[in-house]
This record gives sequence, structure tokens and C-alpha cells, in this order.
Amino acid sequence: MSYNFIFEGGINNSYFFETKEGIIYQITFKPTPYLFGDGKTKFSDFIFEFSVLIEFNPFDKLPKSDFKIGQTSAKIFNDFYIKKGNSITIYICDSSDNKQLIRKRKFDIWFSKYNDIRFFKIDKTLIDTNKKRFPISLILLDSNPYRNEIMDSFTSIIGQNNQDK
Repeated sequence: MSYNFIFEGGINNSYFFETKEGIIYQITFKPTPYLFGDGKTKFSDFIFEFSVLIEFNPFDKLPKSDFKIGQTSAKIFNDFYIKKGNSITIYICDSSDNKQLIRKRKFDIWFSKYNDIRFFKIDKTLIDTNKKRFPISLILLDSNPYRNEIMDSFTSIIGQNNQDK
């Protein structure tokens, strides 16, 4: 019971779907090979930043909760991993409106509800120079051949970033 979606591709591997209320969402997997340093690791070409964006909203307020959005996002996530199996997905919760913890909680619920145990997730927190906190998640297939190296790199980079603050 998810919404139909289309894969438009492009540089950000964009997917689109429309809700029953006419709200159009875009889900992207933006290539980000530089996230784990200089972009020269064995897995740099497989790193993508995952985003869920409202492309069009005909209303003056944020959309109501709609369980089909989570289901659709999960199906899109699975579709992307069928296309690019050894991908590493980074999800950084948008903090522009200080609702990053709400977004993290919703994403965690979706992940828990729709993960078919093939995916592995690590959650960390980035801290900026103003001591503002940003939840960040790393998601990959449990079968990724670089799993341990990826987890070590992710943990190290987050730790280095936060130590410098």
C-alpha cells in the first residue's frame, strides 16, 4: 500500500511520487564520494546522501502524517539498492527549522518498520562549531564486502569532526 513512484535518475538519482493530497515528494541519492575524506577509498564511488524533499505542496502548512510516505520511501530505498547494491547511504537530518530530532525519530521508525534485516544502520551525531547537534545515519547492506572498513571510517570521521569542536 505505497504510492507509485518514478525514477528520473540524473546526477542525484531522483525519485518522485505524489500523495493522495497532491503533495509531490522527491527522494534523492546524491553522490558524495568526499564524505569519508579525500574520496580515494575503495568505496568512495558508492557513497550517497539520502534526502526526502517536498517538491510541491499545494497547502500553506506542512503535510499531515501519511503512513504511505514511509512505505513508499522504503520501496524507493530498496529499488535504489537493487540498482546500486554496494551503496553506502548517509542520512543527515535537516536542521533548518530545528526539527532534526523529529525527523530522526520518524526515519528511525520507518527503518525499524520496513527493514527486512538486509540493511545495517549506525546512528551518530555531528556537532558544529556552534555546538548545534545534527543526527546522522549510515545505512548499508549487511552483506557489503567493505562493511567493517566503512563502519570504522564513519565512526572515525564523526569522532574527528566532533573532537575539533
